[in-house]
Amino acid sequence: MRNRRNHMKNTKTLLFKLKVVISCCVLSAAHAALADNQNVLPIIMENFPPFEFERDGVITGFNTEIITQVIKRMGYEPEIKALPWARAQLIAQNGQVAAIYGMAKNPEREQVYYFSDPISTVEDVFFKLKSKSISWQTLDDLKDYRVGYSNGYGYIAPFWAAVKNNKFKGASQLSGENLELRQLQELRLGRIDIAVCEVTVCNYLIQTNAPQFDMIDYIDQPLGGVRTYHIGFSKKWPGAEKLAKQFNVELAKFIAEGKRRAIFEKYGVVSPLEQ
Repeated sequence: MRNRRNHMKNTKTLLFKLKVVISCCVLSAAHAALADNQNVLPIIMENFPPFEFERDGVITGFNTEIITQVIKRMGYEPEIKALPWARAQLIAQNGQVAAIYGMAKNPEREQVYYFSDPISTVEDVFFKLKSKSISWQTLDDLKDYRVGYSNGYGYIAPFWAAVKNNKFKGASQLSGENLELRQLQELRLGRIDIAVCEVTVCNYLIQTNAPQFDMIDYIDQPLGGVRTYHIGFSKKWPGAEKLAKQFNVELAKFIAEGKRRAIFEKYGVVSPLEQ
């Protein structure tokens, strides 16, 4: 049985690596094809609605609209593709594309990216079934609950420490695609008691998938407060530092003209960046 499990694990690892290689080859080919057009910037992201997501073959969302318009003001044409987060980060870190968004800054990421100024904000909270009365002030208050979280996301250090030290009754990590939607499905099916999710994202998914998740709401207690989201320009991409500086210059003008505020209002977003 152990050999079978090891074989299955090795097979999954091989398949993941194969997907990464294929994605890198595809993007490398696209990169080479775009080399003659210096005005095209290949960029990647993961579906994270309503921040950024692919719908009917079109990349949209409020982060996407802001970034697209700012990059066009710089004189470039963004070519955006959606990929699962782990693959997207690997490809961006290797310099296969010019940039990746949206992500929070941390010291590890700042080693491989030149980050823009803040584009939007995120706030993580715990979602739960409405039928369950759950509240918390410290993570120790949640020791009797099974928590769901997503691989590769920049949660605050105390949360990662709580997972590592088995502070929760159980901790279930999801990997792959559509992580937030799958977290809500895990809650609905009773497989976990609480799920960490960005409040705007999971509220959006609850509303757009009604009535599937009508039994779910969230605890109005942020996990780590408000964080900022950015576009990161890969340090392995030629001229990345200059691109980041250009982006910030045009972003500042874009904000001063009230254009970011208009995009936020279009999506019903209330952001502390515009207050």
